[in-house]
Amino acid sequence: MYKIRIHGRGGQGGKAASKILGAALYLEGYEVQDFARYGSERRGAPVEAFVRFDRNPILERGYINDPDCVMVLDESLIGIVDVAAGLKKNGLLIINTPKKPSQFRGFKGFRVVTVDARSIALETVGLPVYNTAMLGAFAKATNLIHFKFVRKALERELGKKLGEKLIEKNMDAVEKTYDVTEVPK
Repeated sequence: MYKIRIHGRGGQGGKAASKILGAALYLEGYEVQDFARYGSERRGAPVEAFVRFDRNPILERGYINDPDCVMVLDESLIGIVDVAAGLKKNGLLIINTPKKPSQFRGFKGFRVVTVDARSIALETVGLPVYNTAMLGAFAKATNLIHFKFVRKALERELGKKLGEKLIEKNMDAVEKTYDVTEVPK
């Protein structure tokens, strides 16, 4: 089973990212659970969302405390939240930042991938909404999901809300993020 924890702030789309990723993985043929931690969150407060998937039925329940991958939508959370808590040794840490992985010395023992998803989202979507762009980084870093399923999931989860034009812009963000993401060996 592969487990993902997403750290973001209220209003940044962490829950939507987990839903889209979960839908894409389901379309890819996986058994999937995606959910968010609810509470008294407000816009800007730290929030978490989760995805677990496997080719076999998933019997595990509850929050993910031992992820294989952590996605950080907002770099400013580092130091406020222990984003690497429970991350498996050599686990994958994907951070939305213009910085290079080598600038994150506090994450030894993990594979750190950085991508400036915010700038890509501003360029492609025209808004600082980068949750979908981060899916491109996940796809590149893990090689577990194909673009066609991300597109179908975007259409399924956000099509009515965003419309075809914004779906295309979001797919452009996913593809551009995929293209520029550098994965450590």
